[in-house]
Amino acid sequence: MSRPMDRQRLRHLLITGGIAALLLVGAAATLVIQARRDWQPEVSGPVLPDWSTTVANAREIEITGPEDHFTLARGEAGWVMPSRDDHPVIPERLAELDAFLADLRYAGARTADPAKLARLELADAGQPGAGTRLTVRGSEGGVLTDILIGAARNGLIYLRFPERPRSYAAELSDGGAAVPAMGLADGWLELDFIALDSSDIARTAITPERGPAYVFERAGRSARNFSLREPGGWRPITAGAGNGPSAALSRLRFRDVRRADRLRGEPVGRHVEETFSGLRVRLDILALGETRWAVIEAEALTDGGRAAADAINARTAGWAYLLSDLSLDRLLRPLDEIADYTGASHASEPGDDSGQ
Repeated sequence: MSRPMDRQRLRHLLITGGIAALLLVGAAATLVIQARRDWQPEVSGPVLPDWSTTVANAREIEITGPEDHFTLARGEAGWVMPSRDDHPVIPERLAELDAFLADLRYAGARTADPAKLARLELADAGQPGAGTRLTVRGSEGGVLTDILIGAARNGLIYLRFPERPRSYAAELSDGGAAVPAMGLADGWLELDFIALDSSDIARTAITPERGPAYVFERAGRSARNFSLREPGGWRPITAGAGNGPSAALSRLRFRDVRRADRLRGEPVGRHVEETFSGLRVRLDILALGETRWAVIEAEALTDGGRAAADAINARTAGWAYLLSDLSLDRLLRPLDEIADYTGASHASEPGDDSGQ
C-alpha cells in the first residue's frame, strides 16, 4: 500500500513543481518585457536638429490638439488660417513656436508602454490623454516634421514622434518648461483687439434686437456712471445700470472670424461708442441662424482719434466677427432690462450719477 501512495505523492510533487516553474518563467518574461518598455536609451542634443531648414521650407502646419484641428498656411503676405477664409494669424505666435521647437533638447528617453503614454498626454488623437500633434509640410506636400507634444512637468516637456511608441523628455535652455499655446484655433487669431479705455468712453448709442433704441452719456471722464439721455420716459433701475452696455467695448473678445462678403446675415442691431479722445466705433450686428456676427467700422471725430480709427479699420475691413452670448447681451441689452418706463418726458439730468 505504501509504494502506490509514494508514487502518487511523487507525481503530485512533480506536477506542483512544474506549475511553479511555469509561473516563474512567466513572471520573468513579464519583467523582461516591462524592462524593455521602460528602458531608457541615452539621447542628447536637439530634438529637431534640422528645424532651421524645416522653417525655411515650410508651407503648411497642421495642428491636431485634444479639442481642435486646423491648418496654418504660408501665403504671399504671410501665414494665414485657411479655415477662417485666410485670416492672418498672429506673427508672435509663430515666433514663439519657432523658438520653442528650435530650443528643445533631449533630457532622456521615457516609457514606450502604450498604457502609460496617456499620463504624459502623449496618446493619439481622439483618445484620453491626447497630445498636440504638429505636422509641418513643404511646398510639395511632403512631411518635413511630425511631432507630438505632451505634458510639461517639473522642468521637463514630454514628446514622441507619431507612429513610434517611445516617448522622450526634453528641456529648454533656460530651464523652463513652458509650452506655447497652440492647440486651439482662436489662440492664433487676434480676437480681442478692441479694448477702449473705459474712462475715455463718453457716449453710447444702442439699437437692440427688441425694444426702443437708447443713448447713454457721461458728463466727463471723472463721472462714475452713464446717464440715460434718450428716449424720454425711462429711468435706469439703478444709477449704474447702464454702465455695462455703455462700456461694452472696454473688454470685448470675439469667438471667431469670417470674411464679411461670405456672411449672408440679416441686420438685427447696432452698438456705437464714442470717446472723449475723438474716436467712434460702430458694430453692426448680423444674424446668421442662431449666431450673431459683428461688422466693425471706426471713425475719427477729431484729429486725436485718427490713429486709433485707422488701426481698427486696417484690421477689421472686410471681416465679420462671431459674438458670444455674453458679449451680445452687453452690446444689445434691451432697455427694459436696465430701465423702467415711467411715462415722464424728461431724460436724466446731466451728471446724474450719484445713484440718488
